[in-house]
Amino acid sequence: MITIKFDQSAFKRTLVDMEKQIRFAAAKALTQTAQDAQEEIRRQLPERFTIRTGWVAKGIRIVPATPNKLESTVVVKDEFMIQQETGGEKTSPFGDSLGVPVGARPTPTAVTRPSRFPAALLTKPGYFIAPITHGSKTMALWKRTGRGRRTRLTLMYVFARQVRLRPRFGFRETVRNVALSRFPQRFREAIRQALATAR
Repeated sequence: MITIKFDQSAFKRTLVDMEKQIRFAAAKALTQTAQDAQEEIRRQLPERFTIRTGWVAKGIRIVPATPNKLESTVVVKDEFMIQQETGGEKTSPFGDSLGVPVGARPTPTAVTRPSRFPAALLTKPGYFIAPITHGSKTMALWKRTGRGRRTRLTLMYVFARQVRLRPRFGFRETVRNVALSRFPQRFREAIRQALATAR
């Protein structure tokens, strides 16, 4: 007589081990996909904005997934980038006008240092506030150089109550597209590696 027994304990252990391997692979794939999205967002920044420092790129970070929490997140540290995603009206947090740099930046990619802020410039000779054009209600910060017929005025800042921002970050769309295109491949690779190294 031949008796065949089914080892339920071993089967359960196998299922538990398989679940662990799958969860580990899924966590790895999710984290790698988030890293792919992070890299793509950083790559696109110069295409969407005038980049003056690496500050914004450094603020794009990820929260990795774990086997116990199968969720990976791409986050933006800088709150001011929210309006670059959604668009809208930008106003001064202090209730006064916004100073929009014009001549205060020698080049579009130049960083405006505190010494070039309106309040600092107004303490120096030759700087003054006046309407941007005769009779206009829009005020501006000007720099006067030279004397007499050689007097030259340079527009440094235009003051506005609010500035309209168009949505140009594309953060949600980029993360979504990368997740849909990259996760399946990342998960297949992680599963193969997990099964190959399983004991």
